[in-house]
Amino acid sequence: MRLTRTRIGALAGALVVASSGAAAGAAPAAADVCPAATDQWQVVDLGTTGRAIDINDQGQIAGWMRNAAGRSWAVMWDGGQRVEVGSLGGPTSVATAIDEDARVVGESYTAQEKGHGFLWDDGVIHDLGNFASVTHVHDVDQGVIVGSHMRVLSSGHRRSQAYVIDNGVRTDLGVVAGSVASDVNAGGQIAGTHRRTERVGLPADQQTQRAFRWAGGAVTELGTLGGNWSQATGLNDHGHVVGESALDAAGVAQAGFVWSEGAGMRRIEDGGGVARPTAINDHGTIVGTHACDPAGPSHAAVWTDPAQAPLRLPGPPGATATAANAVNAHGEIAGYAVLPGNEPRAVLWKPVSAR
Repeated sequence: MRLTRTRIGALAGALVVASSGAAAGAAPAAADVCPAATDQWQVVDLGTTGRAIDINDQGQIAGWMRNAAGRSWAVMWDGGQRVEVGSLGGPTSVATAIDEDARVVGESYTAQEKGHGFLWDDGVIHDLGNFASVTHVHDVDQGVIVGSHMRVLSSGHRRSQAYVIDNGVRTDLGVVAGSVASDVNAGGQIAGTHRRTERVGLPADQQTQRAFRWAGGAVTELGTLGGNWSQATGLNDHGHVVGESALDAAGVAQAGFVWSEGAGMRRIEDGGGVARPTAINDHGTIVGTHACDPAGPSHAAVWTDPAQAPLRLPGPPGATATAANAVNAHGEIAGYAVLPGNEPRAVLWKPVSAR
């Protein structure tokens, strides 16, 4: 269904890499207008300090709340009711994605250690393990799970490794210098990011990561918007990918993109601000955040057309910032608002003409 924040990485080895080349549409946006809050969506407070991370087409939501001990605790919302997913015996857990059969995946502490992935299915939580290190779980679709785990190299460096779990079998997607699988669709395609060089912590002008789409064992690099790096954050069932890319060799200026096989990588209209898309549904609706000023707060935004300026989603009273994490086929959007005191509040945006 979606993914959450991308961790940069690399894919390689036996997989075939087919580069799509540099992208069109890298010129700066002509407009410089900060979008006003739209009245086409209404915000619904889910009644929880926390974050709504993913939403399926039934309107079921996965995320986390802050429990009485002040820790994050995995939950789902179903028909307006909050259901505790719980943990693997530890004090902290987070739900990161939900599929159409209400399978929930996420990350949890156990009683002994942190960094385990979990699958919650029909009310039962299952330990996916930590693959000998810290495991991140990013998405699930039709029971297929993707994410990344950390590997410790002989040099002592840590490397992120993308994986997929299908029918209970985990397969690493291959590795050259690190990788992250961010999203998976119903057809088994995976969107992610891989790093081309082993070195980490490089300055912006030496970054080498590239957004990719994996399908049937082959990796297609998606190119950039004219810069030296890109990263993927979301994928729909048509194989369209959204993410972010550098605009020049310095690697600092960046913009959001949408990629498809026919059109390649296109810059998402940002009105002269900064667009950070996180998800795209099968109708092509894109959600994420938009900031008019790179140094200012970001606000949840929706693009009904990537060539048009974003619509800023309304926030609850007092919100200082908002973020949209996922969108379903009905245009319902899961995310959160930041209230005074830096308190996150789980919210849902519903189209005014919602079903």
